Formats: sequence, C-alpha cells, structure tokens
Amino acid sequence: MEKHLAKLCMKSPGVAIRNPQICHFMPPFNWGRSHDFLTCLLTERRKIIRLRKRRLGVPISKRGFAMKRVFVEAIGSKVSSIGFGCASLGSRIGVRKGIETLERAYEAGVTWYDVAPSYGDGMAESIWGEFASRKRDRVCVCTKVGMRPPKTSATMRLLKPLSRIAVATVPALKQHASRVRPTPFKVPLSAALITSSVEESLGRLRTDYVDVLALHRPTAEELVREDIIRAVERVIQDGKARAISVAGDLEAGMTALQESLPYRFVQIANTPLESNLAKLKARSHRHRTFVTHGTFSGLNRIVAKFNARKEILVALGDLGYHGSPTEIAIAFLADYAFATNSAGVTLVSMFKKEHLDFNLRRLKHDPTPDRLNAAIAALDMGVED
Repeated sequence: MEKHLAKLCMKSPGVAIRNPQICHFMPPFNWGRSHDFLTCLLTERRKIIRLRKRRLGVPISKRGFAMKRVFVEAIGSKVSSIGFGCASLGSRIGVRKGIETLERAYEAGVTWYDVAPSYGDGMAESIWGEFASRKRDRVCVCTKVGMRPPKTSATMRLLKPLSRIAVATVPALKQHASRVRPTPFKVPLSAALITSSVEESLGRLRTDYVDVLALHRPTAEELVREDIIRAVERVIQDGKARAISVAGDLEAGMTALQESLPYRFVQIANTPLESNLAKLKARSHRHRTFVTHGTFSGLNRIVAKFNARKEILVALGDLGYHGSPTEIAIAFLADYAFATNSAGVTLVSMFKKEHLDFNLRRLKHDPTPDRLNAAIAALDMGVED
C-alpha cells in the first residue's frame, strides 16, 4: 500500500509535492472519498513549508503570523521583538500554567525570555528551565544578578496555590494579594556574588550558558568598579554568558553607555510619561540593544489625561483607535512601546491568551512614530525612534 501510494504521489498531475518520503508518513486514506488524497497532500505540504521556515530561522505561529525579529549584534542572532517578562512566573502564576503559557508564546514565535533569581518568589528560573530543556538552542534567555527573592515561610508556600485560586475566583482580591506579598530585596554587587549567582542560575535554568546576564538595579558606582567589570568579563570569557546588560534606572543606563564599559544591553522602563529610551538613544554613540519594560505602568495616568482632554480621544479615533478610554489607552501604550523600540526587544506579560493575542495584533499594527506624534502632540509626548 505504501509503495502504491508513493507512485500515486509521484504521478498525480497538479500535485505540488511529489516526494515518496512525504507519502510514507501520511496517515491511512479513506479511498472511498477522493478529496481525502489531496487534503492530506496539502496538509503535508503546509508542514514541509513550516519546517523549512523553521530551519531558516523564521518563527511562524500556529496563527500564521510571522513574528517580527530584530538582529542583536552583541549575540549575533535574530530574536523576537517581543519578549516574555517572567516576573510573576512561580508566584502569581503556578508551574503548570506557567509552562503552558511559555509554550503558547513560543508557538507564536516568541524567542526572548526575561527571568531573574528574584522573580516568582525564586521559582521563575526553574520553571523556565523545565520549559526550555528541549529547545535551548531555539530560545534566548536573560537572567540577572543583584536582587534576591523574598524569604517566605512554609505556611506561605502552602497557601500560595490557594491564593491563586482565590484571586482567579475574585479578581478584586489581586490588589490586596499584591500588597501582602513579600518583595525582593537588593544586595550589593561584588565579584563573588556575580560568580556564585551565575552558577546557581545556570543550575536552575538547566543550561551551561545564558544569552544575556544583566546587573539588576545597580548603582552607577557599581557599574564602573574594577572588580565588577573584571567579574562580568570573566563570565563572558568562561562562556557562561554571551553578553552583559544593565537593568536599572536612567542613571545606571546612562553610565552603561560609556565606551570603555562592557555593557552591550540596557534594559529600562519606557512609557510616554517616562521616555527614558529617547534620552538613552540621544546619548548612545555606538550600537546598543535596548530592552524596554513597564509598557502599561502609566495606564491610569494616561486614561486620566484622555478623559481630561477629549480632543486626544478624537485624534486617536481618526487614527483608528476605538473603544473606551481604557481600551484606547492600552492600545496606544502598546503601540508607543513597539514604535519607540522598533530595533530592540519590548518585554510584556503574556500569561493570558488574550494578552498574547493582543500584543501580536498591536505588533502587526506597527504605527510609525510620526503617526503617533500626530495624535499626542497636545500632551507633549513626542515619539522618537
């Protein structure tokens, strides 16, 4: 039967794929219905096309959406322009759901993941390591050093699953749960801390290297200290990280841009109300990759401005933004984030399917900075890229 099917595949007129190897892996046909033959061939053809695109490094989601990618000079690779922020992975989001959402984002073409030892009450790296164990060469990860996870009692750990259920049942409890949750704390950077933290992170991540190691909320003084510089350079030389980043405030970001320092990434909050990225780009004299976060952190303030200035809503409506002030603000903030950092990576949370779908739609929307500026000039929120 297989040989007969192979001959049919090779001889059938008008069939684009005539490869007996494809036929060999086809499921049994219902020969009583002639369309089964062509349907199966077309299905296999789609699989072959997807496989070829994967081999060429083009992430294609199950939705048929080709993820926008950017070239990162420091690591010599193209990565997704959307990054998965994993701060809640392991705390607000449990292990099973966390892996499901990471897989869903990966299937959509997301290849950049941002973790830290302090994320998810210390669980984020371990969960990501389980997710990436069979696809390490197809994803990029940035982890950090400088923040420690909060100390949680055994009772708190036991209550965590119940807390997730309660918040899922009564969303209004989320704000209260956030207030009572212990917060990570800063630890002074040292060469010994960097060395030990990297080794511990590699163990949790189940890998022998990270793509990027970020100094987490460093002071400007720490960034220029000789022992810190030598320690991060040693991490690179030992092959345990491909590049070094600074994840902190604007002062730290500005310091990291100095020509003599080894930092190739700067990770910073960027919103219309806190346009840190534009300030960094104005100072940068050589290529850096910028990773931005905090996309929706100014939502309430933006909504208040929209409500106070109805002409802005009218202008945004003319540009295709529709819905309530909150819905318009969310779409606008996403567009601002993607437009201003079009050559870098924008971190967003994607633990819900609708959030992932929304981010993909806004990324595809791809507004130009000029177009955004036309709507927000009255608020003096110029977009620069």
